[in-house]
Amino acid sequence: MPEISSSMTVRSYVAECIARPNCKVGESPVWDQLTDDLYWVDITSRRFFRMPAAGGAFQSWSLPATVSAFALRQDGGFIAATDRGFARLDLERDGPVLTFGSSPDIPQGGRMNDGACDRQGRFWSGTLSPTPAAPEASGALYSIGRNRDLRARGGRFRVQNGLAWSPDGRRMYVSDSHVSNPHVLSFDFDPDTGERANATLFADYGKLGGRPDGAAIDVDGCYWIAASDSGRVLRLTPAGKIDAEIIVATRNPTNICFGGSDLRTAYITSLRPDGGTGGDLYAVATPFQGLAEPHYRP
Repeated sequence: MPEISSSMTVRSYVAECIARPNCKVGESPVWDQLTDDLYWVDITSRRFFRMPAAGGAFQSWSLPATVSAFALRQDGGFIAATDRGFARLDLERDGPVLTFGSSPDIPQGGRMNDGACDRQGRFWSGTLSPTPAAPEASGALYSIGRNRDLRARGGRFRVQNGLAWSPDGRRMYVSDSHVSNPHVLSFDFDPDTGERANATLFADYGKLGGRPDGAAIDVDGCYWIAASDSGRVLRLTPAGKIDAEIIVATRNPTNICFGGSDLRTAYITSLRPDGGTGGDLYAVATPFQGLAEPHYRP
């Protein structure tokens, strides 16, 4: 079970299912404040979703490649992490169009995984081997910045996940979801260079009660992490204490973002394991305010 401080009350909220897109691996929820649209993907089925004004019927399109994560671009459209590297993603009249650019060193048959922008508008993602169940930690982090500046950022990950940055941009979080050692690390982060240092264990399976998946940060600097296999999304204070949880009616929530006019609604994606249930989209109003996530600055 998650670690709970004896002096801290854990507030609990229950998310409701708001859409049933039947995702195999629903991921990367992104809220667009300009249009009040919610976007997400199904990695395995190569589908891209939009829910206008986060209500009513959602729309779905096929993708020409595997997209695992994406973020809004400052000049319109999205920046995406794919099985072929970083790409521009535009939603045209006939559906999503991918324009491939800089490519990290992706293992044959592998892909990129979780992705997010730092506060300076660099987009980050890690590589994933074609056999993520293998024990070798062969995945690495990459970032792409202005003028397609591709940087190898190191690291040894089995299943990279949980990217997020503190409100001041000086603390970075990244997790590994592999069953052999699920944990979240925090780093001191240099906003100017994008370099990280002083790795610290922020949370592990014993604290979370589930494998860490996608993450988000709120205005208080608290880290929200989808604890897959536990049916929860957890809020950890900067000191690493759990003070709130969102209960989801599936064992495998995958990621979270904040949306709505006040950024206080949590939207949560999920996956559907073989022979199991899930893959739905969930939402819950909270008293916590999320951060407007940075756009990628090309």
